[in-house]
Amino acid sequence: MLDSNQELIKSFHGLYRELECSNFIMSNEVITKILKFITTNEPLFFIYKHANQNFDFDSIFNESMVTGRLKLPDDEYKVIVFVTKLLLDIDRGKIDYFNFLKNTFPRIDLNDSYYDFCISIIYPYVKAFEKLLSVADRVVAIENVEQVKSLPRQLVEMLQSNIVSVYEQLAEDKTLSELARQEITVILEGLNISVETGNVVLIKSLWLGLKYALVANKAYTSQVKAFENELKNYSII
Repeated sequence: MLDSNQELIKSFHGLYRELECSNFIMSNEVITKILKFITTNEPLFFIYKHANQNFDFDSIFNESMVTGRLKLPDDEYKVIVFVTKLLLDIDRGKIDYFNFLKNTFPRIDLNDSYYDFCISIIYPYVKAFEKLLSVADRVVAIENVEQVKSLPRQLVEMLQSNIVSVYEQLAEDKTLSELARQEITVILEGLNISVETGNVVLIKSLWLGLKYALVANKAYTSQVKAFENELKNYSII
């Protein structure tokens, strides 16, 4: 397990380069290494678990194939759900890897199809993890200069329960644009980290961002009030 997100990103890019420099015949071994890398490094696995809980592979697949050709979604979490499932199915033999490459990336030379697969599928996958890890790093950087204190465990659990509640509602909310959903998700990720680390100043800032992102939508009124009451009760705001 690596010690920092920067090290994770660097190592993940190293695995990608190994895959890109490989070939179709040898790539199964590298795919297995990538999957093991994700499951054995907690920050990556946390992102995958969160994504997998909130997005359904079948619906993402239908979105991605709407034009008849594979196009990855713009949402990083959806990319992670889609590509992880794809790699797992290749690794377990549930997908005919050879036919998948030839049909999805039709080229005369199979190795050209394989290269397209790396550039079009795996590289955006690595970048999706990198972007989400970078959000966590920006939060940590702020924590180094802001006020940090130990929060009561009861407050932490209540706030995290509210965060999960909003996550779940976001996943089902068809009224929000994808951009709005992504922005609120980033705020929630930062808020969860700041709650865990007891960064009071950052909690206040992210709470305001979350409040104004949700307050216009009456469906979230109960969550907004719950957050506000808990923060007021513990003199955070």
